[in-house]
Amino acid sequence: MAWIEKRRRSDGGTSARVVWRLGGFREGARQVETFAAGSDEQNLLRAEGFRKMVDAAGQRWPEGWVKGEGFVRPVASADPLRPTPRFDDLGEEYVRQIVDLSPGQRKRYLGHIRVLAELSVRGRLLFTRPVSAIGSADLKEWLIDWDRSLKTKANYHGLIHGVFAYAVDQGHLAANPAIGTAPRMSRVKQSRPELRFLTEAELRRAVSLAGPFGDLLTVAVGTGLRFGELGALWVGDVDLERRTIRVTKAWKRNGEADATEIPGWLARQLTAKHTMREHHLGVPKTAKSRRTITISPSLVTVLRPHVEGRAADDFVFTSNKGYPLHNADFATHVWRKLMKALEAEGVPRFRFHDLRHTHVAWLVAGGAPLPHIQARLGHESITTTIDTYGHLLPVGDELISGIIDTALSGETIRPKGQA
Repeated sequence: MAWIEKRRRSDGGTSARVVWRLGGFREGARQVETFAAGSDEQNLLRAEGFRKMVDAAGQRWPEGWVKGEGFVRPVASADPLRPTPRFDDLGEEYVRQIVDLSPGQRKRYLGHIRVLAELSVRGRLLFTRPVSAIGSADLKEWLIDWDRSLKTKANYHGLIHGVFAYAVDQGHLAANPAIGTAPRMSRVKQSRPELRFLTEAELRRAVSLAGPFGDLLTVAVGTGLRFGELGALWVGDVDLERRTIRVTKAWKRNGEADATEIPGWLARQLTAKHTMREHHLGVPKTAKSRRTITISPSLVTVLRPHVEGRAADDFVFTSNKGYPLHNADFATHVWRKLMKALEAEGVPRFRFHDLRHTHVAWLVAGGAPLPHIQARLGHESITTTIDTYGHLLPVGDELISGIIDTALSGETIRPKGQA
């Protein structure tokens, strides 16, 4: 769901920003439209109206809306004297002109365009045809035939929708053929695998078998930090006395020609030891991912030997050779061996990210409020936290059962705590 953020302008007025993830997915590109031209009341009213249109469009830009301009009358037809570009060529042009993309995201989207260009749909290369030669029926055939998960197809469809919207904006098409062809969000959510939560015994065994990386697993499950955040953690980010960890950095994938996006405050602190192939240190996933979390006394004990006596800009966790933790190398040389050893003992495989899920399961079981969990995980919206973990809440079911039993026993139903 889209949400509204209020911003105070330098002139004292209030602007309103509508923010959402393209297609409604956590991995979708972050989209923003700002309303700042009118009075405070007008900006908020316009933002609320636009938010409803985004929700109605399935977390996509409303048809005919141009960012920063509003609804623009579409051209009646393509210019007959202007050659219609191929989908893949226009797709590359579209991706390269998107302003709010990180280098890694841009490289990934360009890779998606190349995958589509090489994809045969019922015996033909659909996405190398002119954009005017691709219709809604073609897109439906692609969605039906492509042997990929529903989530993957929905992610690609979001990009395709954007390319066709760009084609309309550039005057190549009169209407977007991708409208109305996207997989329903309800089906996409139903197709997602169940979250994996480790039992206490499974975690203990995993930590034991992980050898020198057992502390990494312990801190991961004890903090809920992502792998890229843990690997980017510096000694100076850990305060053992105050029992806090500051999350200000994360490893990011490089873009084309090893392009990076490093903020100035961080670039001034980097040295040769802070480099890693195909990656660079950047800011965390979202604005709210930049956070400070508390840690338990037991985690202080685990972290102490990794922190004390070391330079503030040293990495807390490194490879056996002292290099930054590269996700692919860690998966090959550590994680796969660990999973194989656990399977031999009857413990089902799990992903590193499932340690984050397990952390949340512990917090929910202990009664931690969801807004506190949201802040700890760095989720941009409480909706993400509720959609992902809301089903773990046990209190609601127990409360409902008690209410029903009260009524069936003939007693008067009263709010909890009222005599």
